[in-house]
Amino acid sequence: MKHATSSLWAVRILASITILLTLNATSSAEEDSETALAKKTQNPIANLISLHFQNNTSYNAGPRERTQNVMNIQPVIPLDINENWNLITRTIFPIVSEPSTVPGENR
Repeated sequence: MKHATSSLWAVRILASITILLTLNATSSAEEDSETALAKKTQNPIANLISLHFQNNTSYNAGPRERTQNVMNIQPVIPLDINENWNLITRTIFPIVSEPSTVPGENR
């Protein structure tokens, strides 16, 4: 019975060490992929699609001094034309919520 208990502890310790080594290897691989992604995000010509949002709020806008809101959606989409050329689109889609300029009208 004593031999079975010590064998069970040896199996548990070995399993724990295996799990820890596996987690460490996975963590290292995740760090490498995070480092590669961080480098790509800093490279303006990387093959990486990004979607930026910019919100601008203006208070006391217009003759009735109300709040105006402009949300700019700015996708950056790189396209490979050939081995030497890339086309990078940087379109801006504004969504405007502007107060009425006369009484009785809505936004």
